[in-house]
Amino acid sequence: MKSMRRPDSAGVSEILGTILILAMTVVLFSTIIIWVSTVPTPSARTRLDVLSRMEPMYNQLGVEVGVNVTLSHQGGDSLPSFRTTIYVTSQRGNNPPQTDIVPIRLYNGFLANPNGLLDGSDTVWDIGERWAYRNFLLRSSDRITVSIVDNPKSVIVWFGDLSAPPGTRPPVFVDKWADGSWATAAIDPVEASRGFFFFANVGDPDGDLDAQSVFATITAWYGSNTACELPLPMRDDGVFPDRVPGDQVFALGASPCTSPPNPSMGWAGSIILLNATDFQGHQTTTRFVLTVVPPSGGGTTQRIPSELWQYIGFVQIRTGLAWVTNLNQPYGTILRFQPYRITAGQLNGDGGPLFHFKMENHGNTTIFIDGWTSAVFTSSARASVSPLYIVKPVDPLRPANAGGIAAYPGIATNPNDFQYAQVFDINPLDQETGGAPVEVLVAAKSAFRNDWPGNFRQETLFINILISGMAGPANMTYSQIIARWGPAYNPYTHLNDADPATRTTWYAQVIPFIGMVVY
Repeated sequence: MKSMRRPDSAGVSEILGTILILAMTVVLFSTIIIWVSTVPTPSARTRLDVLSRMEPMYNQLGVEVGVNVTLSHQGGDSLPSFRTTIYVTSQRGNNPPQTDIVPIRLYNGFLANPNGLLDGSDTVWDIGERWAYRNFLLRSSDRITVSIVDNPKSVIVWFGDLSAPPGTRPPVFVDKWADGSWATAAIDPVEASRGFFFFANVGDPDGDLDAQSVFATITAWYGSNTACELPLPMRDDGVFPDRVPGDQVFALGASPCTSPPNPSMGWAGSIILLNATDFQGHQTTTRFVLTVVPPSGGGTTQRIPSELWQYIGFVQIRTGLAWVTNLNQPYGTILRFQPYRITAGQLNGDGGPLFHFKMENHGNTTIFIDGWTSAVFTSSARASVSPLYIVKPVDPLRPANAGGIAAYPGIATNPNDFQYAQVFDINPLDQETGGAPVEVLVAAKSAFRNDWPGNFRQETLFINILISGMAGPANMTYSQIIARWGPAYNPYTHLNDADPATRTTWYAQVIPFIGMVVY
């Protein structure tokens, strides 16, 4: 029997199905591979190890003037300058933070602002190289942070909070004050005739303050007590009831300088210099200006406040301390005339008039008068104004116009040639009483000459007194000035002193005085 074959499509279907599934798989995975290939590869994270150091900078006097920051590359990736920026942020106290943006650049001694310098051979910051930053506006006590930023990645690759190494920071005067009475918890004003105590809160960020090096120098009594111009030790031993040993508040207790036998308003404006040194030799200095008020009660004399004399003028004259003598008589003669009602004959007779004005200084600065000092006579009936200038007393036993008086020293054509022959001294113990009276003689028609005045006539005159000269250092008597600078002292040479305690000033004061009736 012959066999017969019939067509069968079952196997073809399986093969086609397999091929289709494989094709779909290939297409799907190809699409995934193509999509994945388009996803950007993540950048590698920059790794950096930096050693930071901040050191204070000091001047020749040991005063901190800035900080020096050094960052050393210890390991990790190199930092090209074109993609790296360093941010230095500082904050002092409660002030807003300040940020300085500094690039990386190779050391160059010709740069105007040599900051952000690299000590390598190129501008790539490699391992082992250092980056230096210097700033004269910052201090080691500021909070200083440094951030290194990778610009393309916008990532901070290193951050550091800097502080000075132990032993590199100087002492700090946190506060300083004067107290009129240590027995009370409150800070009392310093009163004249009561003495005072002085305190300073001194700290050291490194904890190495030399407690024996804290001292004060009082610069108030030149020439009178040289011991006060020497450093006086300040103590932190709890000697006062409201102080605890070791609380960093140093006290200047009772001494011949802070509690002198004759305290006065002359203390006002005096300067106290302070010093503190640590065991590393760092020195800090500062100053304190003392304020003194009149006694609150129980004093022997009620004083006019020193502030008031600034407005009414230092030199004053009382009504009864003016008289007239004649030039043919010695200026010390007892033959005197009252200027308030006087005859023309009394003024013009015996060589002409010599006016005497006896005045006192109620201020706190010695007044040196020059040849422009004068009495100015103004007529009530005419527009004329006639000054009579000061003359120099020479011999009270000789006639005034025959050697008893002389021209006041100085040169009228050279105002900078300051000369003086008389001084209005001060009384630092009592401004109301004032300094020793000074008798000013007025007779010359011209300044710095001894030419005598013309005739007076019947009229009513008003007299104003011009005090011209220079004011000496505050709170220094004339004897103290001479004791310090010598008898050749000239206030003109101290006009531009840097120290306000020795500086002088020009002085001019007009005193409306009296009316004089000539009949």
